[in-house]
Amino acid sequence: MQNHYSHIIWDWNGTLLSDVDASIGSVNDMLAGRGKATITLEQYKREINIPIRGFYEAFFDLEAEDYDAILQEYNRGYEERLRRCGLTPGVREVLEVARKKSLRQVIVSSSENNIILRWLRHFEILPYFDEVLGAADFLSGSKIERARLYLAQQKADAARTLVIGDLTHDYDMARALGADCLLLSSGHHGPAQFGETNARVLDSVPELLDLL
Repeated sequence: MQNHYSHIIWDWNGTLLSDVDASIGSVNDMLAGRGKATITLEQYKREINIPIRGFYEAFFDLEAEDYDAILQEYNRGYEERLRRCGLTPGVREVLEVARKKSLRQVIVSSSENNIILRWLRHFEILPYFDEVLGAADFLSGSKIERARLYLAQQKADAARTLVIGDLTHDYDMARALGADCLLLSSGHHGPAQFGETNARVLDSVPELLDLL
């Protein structure tokens, strides 16, 4: 693991934003409303991934229901619960240290871009980021091409880029880019899902301070 990075690519959900409770709460309300059994955190972490459709296929009947309507219902419940969520502990301190070290910071997320911008302004951390590269829709597709295009446009060295996330998809993205990767076990995935990666896993954001 290097300590002379020029760029940090941050994930948003579950990494900068502590939103696991909001996500599983919205899903469980939807399941309960359909008379289905709610899911545990372990079940949630086992099934959640990018692209997101596979997660809904595991718990909902997508042949009987409109997928777009399900996504909209989830987002309404998620947004309501998000008001009670906050940033992951230690995020502000790490962002500030990275800025003082002149690291360029960018968010690459599967969440819809305008929603991310709204919450970055709400938490007053938008100025830390050079770019916010969220999705153009709510389908939570792959982030790899957006990250690759960003590095190409910036003429950035992938070997001096650090990807920080909480999903195995973040590891896949880092590997595709040729970048280093750190995964946080406090987010939407955990050690059980990270077993097949060789990424360094941290339990909390403040641990990053010793690595930047």
